[in-house]
Amino acid sequence: MLVAIKSGITALNLEVEEYGAADRGTIILIMGLGTQLIAWPMEFVQGLTAAGYRVIRYDNRDVGLSSKFESFGVPDAASVTLRRLFRLPIKAPYTLQDMAQDAVGLMDALRIDRAHIVGASMGGTIAQILAAQHADRVCSLTTIMSSPGAPLPWDSTAEARRALLTRTPLNATQEDLIQMRMRTYKVIGGPNQAVPQEVLREMARRTVERCADRTGSRRQLAATQATGSLTRFLRDIHVPTLIIHGLDDPLITPRRSRQLHRGIRGSKLLLLEGMGHNLPRQLMPQIVEAIVENCAKAC
Repeated sequence: MLVAIKSGITALNLEVEEYGAADRGTIILIMGLGTQLIAWPMEFVQGLTAAGYRVIRYDNRDVGLSSKFESFGVPDAASVTLRRLFRLPIKAPYTLQDMAQDAVGLMDALRIDRAHIVGASMGGTIAQILAAQHADRVCSLTTIMSSPGAPLPWDSTAEARRALLTRTPLNATQEDLIQMRMRTYKVIGGPNQAVPQEVLREMARRTVERCADRTGSRRQLAATQATGSLTRFLRDIHVPTLIIHGLDDPLITPRRSRQLHRGIRGSKLLLLEGMGHNLPRQLMPQIVEAIVENCAKAC
């Protein structure tokens, strides 16, 4: 369902899906760069609802079925990254603080006072901002395959960077888009995962058929780079915090989650063998159990 929200001075619509009853509270799932809500596997969602939680997953602004910001154009990814490296000003249509405010606006619209926040990749950085700057709305924090701010080029392998940043050809067919997504999923999943081709294809097909536009991911990338490092926020996070990262992640090195762990007092770090920049099915029960355990420490 589309939910109309007020995010600061901006009005927009977010596509939202809700599951389960809030017997033990509400968990809000925030996905990463250019990635739709369907990237949260249903087995993952069902594991959390089975533990007694109402689970909400939504499309961030500029992705999936949520409001797009086409009027701001499409930033050049290479230029944005270079400007960050040389500490030059970056013109972005919005920042991660704005995207964190979207989550607050969604909670207001759904009349949720406080929630457990779970963020993956860029969603994890948004979740950090929520926990630091909107502490009264956050019960607990879980970051998955994330970092304290925008990843730098040396956080990724060259192959992973290419897969993520390759421009979509103007004349690309639906099959071309599906093949591009499949390659991306395979690369960022890491070298030690043998995901069947039919599984990769089904994931890619569902994503492309739901929303094929990838220009919003460029604006989200500009937002991450314009926001920069979040290390200044970490000391302000005081809720129970779980940090999960795959040891085989080729897109964001586990070193970045170790930084988070050092920066957030009392946090728990869970590093997993056999996990890349994804949520492997075989590790789902362990990940769900760890999140539920972290949530139980809070309100």
